[in-house]
Amino acid sequence: MKMKKIFMLVVLICFAGAMMAQSSKTPVTGPEIQFDKTTMDFGTLNIGDVKVDTFTFTNVGKKPLILDNVVSNCDCTVLDWSRKPVMPGKKGTITATYTAKNSGLINKWVTVISNAETDRVILKLRGKVN
Repeated sequence: MKMKKIFMLVVLICFAGAMMAQSSKTPVTGPEIQFDKTTMDFGTLNIGDVKVDTFTFTNVGKKPLILDNVVSNCDCTVLDWSRKPVMPGKKGTITATYTAKNSGLINKWVTVISNAETDRVILKLRGKVN
């Protein structure tokens, strides 16, 4: 009987601790980036084809969002992005221009580095080159 009470007390303490940990989640006070999509599917391309698509993001934070750098893992992708600060609630874009140079699957990524609380985001480029 005594063990049962101790066990119930331990369970209650653990449950209360878990509830307090969830409620102490700090709210976003700085800039924060949220993408409409994180993967581009270029479909099937032929060698030499050029495909252009745009990632759109929103600053869902409380302060201006600045993209410090946007880089691709491949010289086959040229990137252009919003250089001015993106105010809270406003949108920005990253345009990717992909040139199909080799046949095979497209499995590239773009790293977005910013002053957001989530300071690095990985975007994916997919498809197939015949």
